[in-house]
Amino acid sequence: MNLPSKSRVFVGAAFAVTLPYVAFVVYFSFRLHQNNWPGWFINTLLLWFVANVIVMALVAKRIFKKQDTAEPDSTPQPSAKTKLAVWLVRIVTSWLVLYWSFLFIVGVKDTIQGKYALSRAVPAGAFLLFFIGLFGWSAYRSFRGKASGIDDRG
Repeated sequence: MNLPSKSRVFVGAAFAVTLPYVAFVVYFSFRLHQNNWPGWFINTLLLWFVANVIVMALVAKRIFKKQDTAEPDSTPQPSAKTKLAVWLVRIVTSWLVLYWSFLFIVGVKDTIQGKYALSRAVPAGAFLLFFIGLFGWSAYRSFRGKASGIDDRG
């Protein structure tokens, strides 16, 4: 399977996973009173969203597996555009990790001060921690040169 058809399969899988999530959100958003959503609804949204991310990561890993090449000496060199794109992704990912870490710390401080209910703060904090860990791990692997195959460290 070539890359464009793999990309179409991935986009189709993302659509298939996301469509029920969006339908669930829209259905219950119109049924529940504004600013009065029960805890189970918020927790279900968070868990479902995280599950969608995990499922799509596994699907992407399976679809875009690297194929073993017969000639290891003929590895293509990345272009300047690719290196620039990798650095832009690294910068954005690092910024998001720092920003979400800041939000997490502020949320912990405000929860301790009593501004947020603990029943709402714990799921939100767990959600933030999941994405801090996911994006932090991705940034770490990118800077180590393992994820992108581009090692421009020296």
